[in-house]
Amino acid sequence: MGIYRGVGGTGDSNTDATITEVTLKSEQAAASATASANSATAASSSASGAGTSATASANSATASANSATASGNSATASGNSASASLASKNTSAAQAAISTTKAGQAAASATTASNAASGVANSATAAANSATASANSASTSTTKANESAASAATASTKATLATTKATAAANSATASANSATGSASSASGASGSASTASTKASEAAASATAAANSATQTADKLPLAGGAMTGAITTNSTFDGVDVGVRDGVLTSTTNTVNNLSNVFDPIGTSVAMAIALGG
Repeated sequence: MGIYRGVGGTGDSNTDATITEVTLKSEQAAASATASANSATAASSSASGAGTSATASANSATASANSATASGNSATASGNSASASLASKNTSAAQAAISTTKAGQAAASATTASNAASGVANSATAAANSATASANSASTSTTKANESAASAATASTKATLATTKATAAANSATASANSATGSASSASGASGSASTASTKASEAAASATAAANSATQTADKLPLAGGAMTGAITTNSTFDGVDVGVRDGVLTSTTNTVNNLSNVFDPIGTSVAMAIALGG
């Protein structure tokens, strides 16, 4: 069976190749695995601040790094075992090959972990951007809330002013109503006064008419000093105690008697008749 002998190629156990090259490859694989583990650990530490998802991915990367470290340790142990015993060089070479494979797997796992860490970092960046956007949105919301509060305060002030004006208008309307009531009362009083004045005017007119009639009647009366009558005077009484109707009959009779006696001259009779006529 051919055994790897380093640069010299393959050969049997009597060839002058040593196990040093195998040990070197094992150490290089272990170093590479350790570097991958350190890189994965750094990526895990960087991603751990991004949140629960980043922590989970970092834990996964750490587990992969631990596996790689364990593989490296196993490779180192295999190298040490190969150096300690040339008799087990074949086994050591096989272990080294296995370790190399493990190291490759560990490197691939570390790469995967690094990619996962990068994804977590990107997720963290997106989360940070989202948080920034949320903060900006919150700031905008706060500004809008302040504007709304200012608008509400302005609306409240205007409502208070409107209430004050409405109260003033109501008071003015009440005053106007009271004034109208006073005016109505005054108008009613004026109407009563006008009615009273109208009555007084009617009474004054009636009194004036009566006075005019009385003046006319007074003017139509015969003055006490006497005067000429324009019409016949009749009476159902007497004038100065004399019944004119009776005296008229006496005068008529006397006149007739005188007239009858005038045909016979009778001075005495004439005198008697005249005396009778004269009320003698």
